[in-house]
Amino acid sequence: MRYFVPDICVAAEAPPENSPQDKFGGIPFGLRRALWPKCKDCGRSQSLLAQLTHDAMRLDLGRAGRVLFVYQCNHDPGMCATWEAHAGANACIIVEPEELGEGPAALPDDEPSIENEVRVLAWIEMDDGLPASLASSFFSSDGLDSLADDIRERVTWGTRLGGVPRWIQSPDEGPGPGWRFVGQFDSSYSFLNPPKTRHDWISDDPDRWEGRTHVGQGPNFGDGGIAYLFLHQTGGKPHGCLLWQCG
Repeated sequence: MRYFVPDICVAAEAPPENSPQDKFGGIPFGLRRALWPKCKDCGRSQSLLAQLTHDAMRLDLGRAGRVLFVYQCNHDPGMCATWEAHAGANACIIVEPEELGEGPAALPDDEPSIENEVRVLAWIEMDDGLPASLASSFFSSDGLDSLADDIRERVTWGTRLGGVPRWIQSPDEGPGPGWRFVGQFDSSYSFLNPPKTRHDWISDDPDRWEGRTHVGQGPNFGDGGIAYLFLHQTGGKPHGCLLWQCG
């Protein structure tokens, strides 16, 4: 099955953002303040995890120009149920190009924390060698248990779009029928090339895990967690949900 791995750089080392660019962390581009999500648990504004643009191959949002903004609450980590798909402590917002403003969004008055920002320079197309006929086996405990170890281990742990999820816990925690898995986010940023400058939240990875040279501090998904992104098509525009698991 085909999937796409982000080749990232520190945002400060990327060209200026004059339109929405694929990125993780930072401040959203063009999101109007009225659309900025608030946490249903604590009532405060959430923090941006990812900003991803429509692409027919790697992230089909149904229309060119649409942008997906993924958020979670980070005001009091561990207290709001950010790990649950429908608890309201995280949010997935798909915005039409006509609804986007210009320039970086203005922070809400309650000043949510800003995650370390990395920009996606390119998406590298890869293939895990698994046939599409096995995809459904990765979405139930019985199906996953029926697969040989060497099959399950072909699925990568790192951030990517496409393929099937690499679950830390049970696949039964997924959102269920009608939802389409579109990607996963690791709680660490994997740099495939060394940053040009030193940053205290980035370190060398001597093990070169999944091909990276450096590792950066990403969002809080518990202890070494992974977040799983799903879309659901219900008419003209899909809507999304996020859940995460940790060790």
